Amino acid sequence: MTKIFDYIKLNKKAFYLYGGMLLGFLLLITVAITTQTATPYNPIAIDVGFAQIAWYAVFILTGITLAATLGYFEFKRLGLNTDILFDGLLYTVPISIIGSRIYYVIFDPTPNYNTLWDVFDLRRGGLSIHGVVITVILFLIIFTKIKKVNFWLITDIVAPGFFIGQIVGRWGNFMNAEAYGPAIQSQWVLNILPAFIREQMFINGVYHHPTFLYEGIWNFVGLVLMLIIRRKRWFKVGDLIGLYLIWYGFGRGLIIEPLRTQGAPGDALRFFGVPINIYLSLTLFMLGGLAIILGKRHVIKDQAFYVDLFVDETGESHADQDVSV
Repeated sequence: MTKIFDYIKLNKKAFYLYGGMLLGFLLLITVAITTQTATPYNPIAIDVGFAQIAWYAVFILTGITLAATLGYFEFKRLGLNTDILFDGLLYTVPISIIGSRIYYVIFDPTPNYNTLWDVFDLRRGGLSIHGVVITVILFLIIFTKIKKVNFWLITDIVAPGFFIGQIVGRWGNFMNAEAYGPAIQSQWVLNILPAFIREQMFINGVYHHPTFLYEGIWNFVGLVLMLIIRRKRWFKVGDLIGLYLIWYGFGRGLIIEPLRTQGAPGDALRFFGVPINIYLSLTLFMLGGLAIILGKRHVIKDQAFYVDLFVDETGESHADQDVSV
């Protein structure tokens, strides 16, 4: 017991940070649900007459904020200039939204875009995490060269943010009653689902698998594992983004997306009738992640372990200490 308290005391900043982020996320879900009177829930969070703010946007922006918060503390831990983070966010957020939208429009199985405005009209819905990841990584190649910082190190800081963005953002899909799978055939599954999730997934007279929840749980496990192992001398700089691509690609390509193709009509993106996200998840993401981790070890021989780059306020390394922030 003493060791547990000593560990908590040593890592109290981590408990404050992660605990605060988790509580804030749960509070947002609670507010979104308790302000509703019946299912299906109203997807609009704020309506002031001349303008509306959807819950989808609230959850997406919250995910970005939490990811940026975690990135800020990691920048401090690594002794990096946090101005680089803020400069990056200034460009990355709008660029990634545009990239996400373009990706969605390209592979939308039910296209109805008559003008250029229709393509970029976010009120019509339609964003894709695959587009976000591809756009952000391409942008960081240019951005890190301009800022003269290590590209691989920055991607490792961004990797947990991808997880966070998906975990939080998927609840926007929940509020929209979308991103669901086929009808639930198992009474056991129905019994273990919380009532508010089960009722929101009651669509066209049938209870559907909440694939948004399955994806969120999968990503949460991946996030926790990443936050733990990035404090160990197991992975070198650049490996964490590879790990993210492998973990997300496997879960999305083999578990989540096959279910979504059996869910909402037109929900799963397609290319000439082929569910494109299944194949991109298993190739560009999963195999790409493996290529990054294995390829770097042959190309960059002297790459440091991620944890060896930690510094404190005096600039001293913390590589031999058990730190968790």
